[in-house]
Amino acid sequence: MPATSFCEPNGDVKPATRHWLLLKGADPRPMFAFPGIWRHYKGPMRKDGPSVEIDTYSFRTTTPNLLVAAINHERMPVLLTRERDVATWPGR
Repeated sequence: MPATSFCEPNGDVKPATRHWLLLKGADPRPMFAFPGIWRHYKGPMRKDGPSVEIDTYSFRTTTPNLLVAAINHERMPVLLTRERDVATWPGR
């Protein structure tokens, strides 16, 4: 999934404060990609609920780096920042 920024809520504070993060680089907002898995789902969202047809997507997460750990100490999304990483990601 291509992107130029992502948002991390500070879950320890209610209501959550949202922090937008982006990569530093030569371009104002360098591109990166979120690796993940997706599938098309057809069926109920709840037991005995109406049938729906949707595409679902899950991001891969990892241990947060020092910057993100100050906001969310549990996890952060994996970021693919090099073209060769995107090209070798399974399921591409």
